[in-house]
This record gives sequence, structure tokens and C-alpha cells, in this order.
Amino acid sequence: MKLTKLFRSKILKTAVVITIVVFGVSGLYALLTPTLRLTASALKTKFEMGESLHITVTLQNIGLWPLQFTHYPPPDFIVYNETGKAIFQHSNTIIRIPESWQWGLPATLWPTQTITETLTWKQLYRIREDLYIQVPKGTYTIVALTKITYINRNFLLTAQPITVTIL
Repeated sequence: MKLTKLFRSKILKTAVVITIVVFGVSGLYALLTPTLRLTASALKTKFEMGESLHITVTLQNIGLWPLQFTHYPPPDFIVYNETGKAIFQHSNTIIRIPESWQWGLPATLWPTQTITETLTWKQLYRIREDLYIQVPKGTYTIVALTKITYINRNFLLTAQPITVTIL
């Protein structure tokens, strides 16, 4: 009887230790990983040749506590053609830094708070560093991304791809 009580006590203590370790590690991981979500959207999915595409990029704190992080460079997007080849990258054409994101400065996002920026693609295809031409009709995939630094660690955040058709 005494042996069984001792055995139960050891099992209970072991279970408590394992529970603390598992939840402690996952909790620590959650504290060290930013709870930010990057999303991208366009008002429509079909565009005429030469029509500018406006892509809204939003960074949102989906966690339960405020997050302070640094973000630089500004949000970016890459356009891929039907074969998966990257044909355009917005950051290669940036001549201004969007004021709303205050790039390079620490930012704090409270739970559910967002930062939004609208970026534009003028349906250009990069031939060489200084030469862009109109893309042909077809289907293109746009992937928005941004980099942040959180607790001295760098994170690359990417949004779900947007598929657009140029008619």
C-alpha cells in the first residue's frame, strides 16, 4: 500500500515537471517569436494592359500583447510570371520611403493594431537595370514581403500570394 502511494506521488510529480517544461518552452518560444501577420490585397484580380495595380500591404499584431520591433527596408513585393520566374521587384524601383511606416525606427503595435501601405505595380518587366517594358497579357503572382527585427532577431514575413490576370 505504501509503495503504491509512493509510486503515485512520483508519477504525479513527473507529470507536473513535464507539463511545466512543455508549456514553459512553448511559452518562451511564443514570447521570442513576433505575432505579426503580413497580408496583401488588390481591389480586383483582372486588369487591362497598362493599368496600374495597387497592392495594399498590411502588417497586423495578432498577438495578445504589444510588440516593439524595427522594420527596414519598407514593404516590398515580387511579381512572378506563369513559369514562376521573378520578373519585377518593387524595391528595385523605390525612390521614396513611405512616411506611414517610419522605416528604420522602432515601432510598437498593440493587439489588433495595423500599419498599412499601398504599393503600385505599373505592369513593367525588368529587361536590365535601367530598362523596363510592358508585361504581356497573362497571369501573374504577386508576393508581398517585409523584414523586421524583434528581440535582436531578423524575421522575413511574407503574405499569401495574390494572383492577377492582365487582359
